[in-house]
Amino acid sequence: MPRWICLFALSLGPSALVHADAGAPASPPSSAPRTGAHTGGTVVVTPRGLLVAERHAGVVVRADAQGNPTARLELGGELGEIVADGRGRAFVADRAGDRIVELDDGETLIEGRNVAVVEPFGLALSPDGGTLLATSVAEHALVAIGTDDLRERWRIELAAEPRGVAISADGGEAVVGFLSRGALAIVDLDDRDHHVRWQSLDPRDQLVVVEDEFGEGGSFVDVREAPSRFRVPQGAGRRYARNAFAVGYLGDQAITTYQLATPQLVHEPKVEDIDSYGGADVDTPPVIHRLSWIARAGEAEAHHGSADLDLHQPRALAYDAGTDTLYVGGYGDDRVVAIADASTEVPWVPWSVKLERKDPACGIDGMVVDGTTLRVHCELTRRLVSLPLDHGEHDDRKIAKLSRRGPELAASRRSALVERGAEIFRRANDGRLSEGGTLACATCHPEGRADGLTWRLGAHVLQTPMLAGRIVGTAPYKWDGQDATLRDSLRHTIDRLGGTSGFVGRDEIGALAAYVASLPAPKAPRAQDAGALARGRAVFEDKALGCASCHGGAALTDGAQYPLKSNLEQTDTPSLVGLAHSAPYYHDGSADSIRGLLTDRGSIHDMAELGALSEAQLDDLGVYLASL
Repeated sequence: MPRWICLFALSLGPSALVHADAGAPASPPSSAPRTGAHTGGTVVVTPRGLLVAERHAGVVVRADAQGNPTARLELGGELGEIVADGRGRAFVADRAGDRIVELDDGETLIEGRNVAVVEPFGLALSPDGGTLLATSVAEHALVAIGTDDLRERWRIELAAEPRGVAISADGGEAVVGFLSRGALAIVDLDDRDHHVRWQSLDPRDQLVVVEDEFGEGGSFVDVREAPSRFRVPQGAGRRYARNAFAVGYLGDQAITTYQLATPQLVHEPKVEDIDSYGGADVDTPPVIHRLSWIARAGEAEAHHGSADLDLHQPRALAYDAGTDTLYVGGYGDDRVVAIADASTEVPWVPWSVKLERKDPACGIDGMVVDGTTLRVHCELTRRLVSLPLDHGEHDDRKIAKLSRRGPELAASRRSALVERGAEIFRRANDGRLSEGGTLACATCHPEGRADGLTWRLGAHVLQTPMLAGRIVGTAPYKWDGQDATLRDSLRHTIDRLGGTSGFVGRDEIGALAAYVASLPAPKAPRAQDAGALARGRAVFEDKALGCASCHGGAALTDGAQYPLKSNLEQTDTPSLVGLAHSAPYYHDGSADSIRGLLTDRGSIHDMAELGALSEAQLDDLGVYLASL
């Protein structure tokens, strides 16, 4: 039975939580999360201070209690997460370098051994410190590495776009979150085959647009729950969970933060030129932000409870077992929410504060509890913010004033213009960029990628396109090619979000364009069969088939539009860069896999004469497409 909780915090004092489920445990967990088990993101506590992975500087920095850098280690490229065993050894995911690096946290930071993993991101250590789990973004996999010899022990293929990973306190289970999937992967670590069960985060209720017959006119959204768990709603009004960056454990409960999107509120809007996300003119935002608790499989009173969060794009978690308080950080609005009695039946919010009040940029991507202080890492300013936890206050404004910001830990490898664009791209609560500031570019394009959803835009249902690696040299833009330049496309998107692009300055649009253009292309999975890859490329480049005639060049597009059989008058040739990470396919997302794309199982047909290909040729072509 779901546990629905409304999490909100008033500036005047603590707020109770409205809930309806007695399935949650009534006491704090008996064992605290270990160092390394809970994903801290970019900052961890060690005996010598704090270790910080500066993702966009390619540097690991040791900092003291005031946030001052005391040692640094250059790694050179984009980093993922960092984890430490509490005994002088740490590991960092070198995302750009396709490796996990062991760090000797001694008098100086020293790079030790490393192990090859293609585009590692999330990291977690087993209770005995003998096994390191890592997610591979490029290969859609979870990889287990022995820390004694730093060799791969086993791996399992999961799904596209894995991010955070955490291990339970007893070491028997791991949980993995994803950007473009509405479920968590729960991995049985005690099982020799590492069995995976998928825990859906999608609710079974449905949002329905209802005309207000008794009020002042207009319409509103009503929530209607499905009569049973076997009847999940389809189509209009269905809600989808996405962007589960941060995962962790509270005792035996797995936890995660994510976004809950309603991409299609209505089937056909009354006014077909309503070009807004969701397709309905209502006050309810199409995306809300949530926290979920998931019980261990096999428990007598297993439950899946969820709570709405009063912050934007939650990407960081930190847990204080001594007080049973969970802290959640918002990447989009720099807000920290404290959830007291987090593992019990009656959690509540004692305070919620916004950091960086004088400086609007932070971008919370990591947090950790350090004694009586919460250390918060800001991706955009590359600083640590320290927030005391023993203040005894419930006034949000007073608590915010207690926070102390440290100095810049490292210089970004990105230009000042790109850094500014990155801040605008993730920014929430800006009414110029979206209606009421409820959405941000990063809401649907986390890390410049895609949420895997198809959104209603007026009379059309259109898939969220991948941005990373698909912007430079691919004009015109939008699925029908209606925007001649990237700046035109960005302004058009802002208006679709309900913002007012006319109020967004040319310099801001320029910064957004620079950031989007700078995003690196997704790394492709390694082809396991070199022969199949070569044969697939030959099929793709066969002039008689014609794939390469439209999808050629570095950007894999000819930039032309074609009158395909669809509800668009013309369809722009999309880039195929990063194809393995951007399911579903076609402009309407009607093909759910590359195989479906090739076997004409989507709604778009006759792009190429694929019917003459053998099953073996289709297999080879699929291998090649996944390598792009």
